[in-house]
Amino acid sequence: MNPKAEQILRQLILKDLANKGRKDYDQPHTEAVVYWLKELLTRLNNPNLDPAVLITAAYAHDWGYAGLFENADSRSLHNIIDRKKLHMQRGAEQIEQLLYQRLNNYFTDQQKMRIIHLVAVHDQVRELKDEDELLLMEADTLGMLDVERVTPTLSPADEKRFMEHSIEKLRLPRFVHEEAKEIAEELVEKRKNRS
Repeated sequence: MNPKAEQILRQLILKDLANKGRKDYDQPHTEAVVYWLKELLTRLNNPNLDPAVLITAAYAHDWGYAGLFENADSRSLHNIIDRKKLHMQRGAEQIEQLLYQRLNNYFTDQQKMRIIHLVAVHDQVRELKDEDELLLMEADTLGMLDVERVTPTLSPADEKRFMEHSIEKLRLPRFVHEEAKEIAEELVEKRKNRS
């Protein structure tokens, strides 16, 4: 990953998420997803995975939530689910614009198309099949679970529903990398045991 390109991603996307994203969530969550994605890429050491594509997609994956909660409770699981499809579409459009306007020289056309695709589909968990799609989903899930990097914002009832349905029934069964499964187990335990 080109350091200058990553600096632009951090400055634009993280600032936008801090100012207009879900309160106390989108910016630290995105940083956690990038952290876990880099960690998984290091552990997997798979030459078929493109770090520049995946890291860029990790920065942009929830960018579409910025501005979606101006008149709604961003801590409500119902409101988040209600906006899930729209945030992927908006995020794909936003990263496409950024890639072609500010980051054009850092990526090939093929890389740009793949980044846009990954952002556009990242929460369609049941449909994901390619290794990079699944790896981004795994990193996204680890970023959701990581209570040391991201303070949970859901109510106790929504937290219970989130852990049972989103994590245990939907996401964890789709994990394909043993390294991600091991980290997820540790993070689930930490999340359950937090006071």
